[in-house]
Amino acid sequence: MAIKLSDALGLAAPLATAAAALVIARWYIAPGVDLEGMARGVAGPGTWPKATLYCVAACSIIILIRNILEILASAPAVQAGESAFDDAKLLPGIALLIGYGIGISEIGIAWSTLIFVAGWLVLSGLRRPLAVVLVSVLGTAGVLYLFVKLCMMPLERGKGPFEQATIVLYRLLGIY
Repeated sequence: MAIKLSDALGLAAPLATAAAALVIARWYIAPGVDLEGMARGVAGPGTWPKATLYCVAACSIIILIRNILEILASAPAVQAGESAFDDAKLLPGIALLIGYGIGISEIGIAWSTLIFVAGWLVLSGLRRPLAVVLVSVLGTAGVLYLFVKLCMMPLERGKGPFEQATIVLYRLLGIY
């Protein structure tokens, strides 16, 4: 059975992603820093980045297994000439992720997460404004409580007026 280029990419991409996530989680999260020594109890400053990367690796392996099974079944997921994904959303999705990364340092994690979640929901096709607002606000509040209040992680508050707005938000939420 000959493997098509698209099949090879369908196997190589999740395999490379899983390998990269595992390598980064194991050897490149704050190299030379004793993260375990900084831990207060079970979780420390390296716990969440490593857990996220291990989850990325697990999801990539699941995608790899799914792709292998599709190739072995020789049943394409879509009809010839069609794409299983909406390629028109690819570049805006990547731009949104890059904007989120830049926004974290500029406007803080609270505000950039709120904007990111709302943008992601709209980009994915959710058009009900109340649902977008509720998921964005409640999801951001949940993230803030988890990381700032429970895990006591000092997240980026932003610069200038955004830092002050973040502090006001944390006080309104009872985080500090």
